[in-house]
Amino acid sequence: MKFDYSYRAFLISCLLVGNLILLLLSITLKGGTPPIEEFTPVEYIEELPLEELTVNTSEKFKIETNRAYNEAEKFISEQENTRNEALANSEAKSDESETSEENSISNEMAFNDAKDKLNRVKEKLSDDTKKRNTRANSSAVNRKTTISYYLVGRTALKLRNPVYTCDQGGKIVINIVVNTLGKVVKTVYNKTASTSTNGCLIDSALNYANLAKFT
Repeated sequence: MKFDYSYRAFLISCLLVGNLILLLLSITLKGGTPPIEEFTPVEYIEELPLEELTVNTSEKFKIETNRAYNEAEKFISEQENTRNEALANSEAKSDESETSEENSISNEMAFNDAKDKLNRVKEKLSDDTKKRNTRANSSAVNRKTTISYYLVGRTALKLRNPVYTCDQGGKIVINIVVNTLGKVVKTVYNKTASTSTNGCLIDSALNYANLAKFT
């Protein structure tokens, strides 16, 4: 009998210990925090070339101007139709001549306003067309610019062809000092070798020279 009681006590102890272990495992699994994945967003920016951006802007302006022009012409056409209808009604109904006259005056004023609006659109279109042609001619001249350098044992890694917006032209010579890393650390305008003293050209040349990089 003593052996049986001891055996039962042993079984009960094992069951209690097993339940305790399962309870601890359950608490551990529920309290665990899943790993957090961190994502870093990467932004890609497309830079349009200057010429393509100019074309896109011109096309957008052309569409908007044409839309305004078409709306003005449509409004004028509607006003003409309304005015004709009012005149026809006034002739058919003599007893309503006063009302028709008022409507005719109102329509005439609206018609004149529409014509003024159309004229303003035409003037703006003409002015903007002249400005775009001027910028296009200026860009055509600027694209003829060239750049050259003379550095013993150095090769250009970054040397952009300058695009000037200056009114005058000429040859600008810039003396540069390059460090061991190939970076320009000093720029000086060479008046003797240059053919122009235009401040706009000099400032632009100095700016492009500072942006250059060599081996």
